[in-house]
Amino acid sequence: MNDEHPDHDATPAETAATEAAAVPETDARRRTATVRGIELGRARPEIIVPLVGSETEELLAQADAAVSTPARILEWRLDRFRTDLEDIGEHREAVLAALPALRARLGPDRALLVTFRTAAEGGARPIADRDLGILLESLIALRRAGTQSPVDLVDIETSRAPATVARVISAAHRHGTVVVGSFHDMESTPAEAELVEILRAQRRLGADVPKIAVTPRGPRDVLTLLSASLTAAEDLSGPHIAISMGPLGSSSRVAAETFASAATFATVGEGSAPGQLRAQDVAGMLELLRP
Repeated sequence: MNDEHPDHDATPAETAATEAAAVPETDARRRTATVRGIELGRARPEIIVPLVGSETEELLAQADAAVSTPARILEWRLDRFRTDLEDIGEHREAVLAALPALRARLGPDRALLVTFRTAAEGGARPIADRDLGILLESLIALRRAGTQSPVDLVDIETSRAPATVARVISAAHRHGTVVVGSFHDMESTPAEAELVEILRAQRRLGADVPKIAVTPRGPRDVLTLLSASLTAAEDLSGPHIAISMGPLGSSSRVAAETFASAATFATVGEGSAPGQLRAQDVAGMLELLRP
């Protein structure tokens, strides 16, 4: 009997049971966000490729190129589309008109993230908070009963007007759309405690995937971002995205899995932010650097 021979070699079943008991119970219940079978927050980080074409033909050509890469999430940068249209209503109609063709190019297995990056956070054009809310809600509401929405994820900058942020998040959750709550600092990297609190605050607002993207002024700023990502991950409250931008921060994009970021951004052609690397290169490095 085991109690008579405490030094016996454990059987494989006993070893498995011991290892299972050693895993914290909360680890097995770690929350993820799933779109089109893609589970953010589990295993290797997802690669997100931005589509920044200003005309429909250019947009669709970029989509064709993107689907030939390992990227499973494509981000349509609405602020970069039809910048010739100054009237926000005309711009919204152009976006809605282009969406069906774009969705068709992506196929059933790739997810579409829609993002209007405002000028205040590095985007291509300004937009009033009210108009931003109307645009995003109009895209979210395209889902019809019994059908899959053409839009799988929506980005909302959590520094916008609280009422606008709340409306967009509420609409997204009603329609089963995953919310990426984002924050961008194009000038610097806030302190670690501030970054962690931003991620936690975004989660409290209802973001399914909080996101921070910051600008390093030196190597220690990159360490600050990576450490903040690890600290936030210890909450076990769900996936988040943490990026250090620019050439100096490029290492954060390929070390995403080690430092608990659920996704990273990469390019096929023109990028949407400084420091983005080619999608094929990022896919290879993510695999090489798997912990």
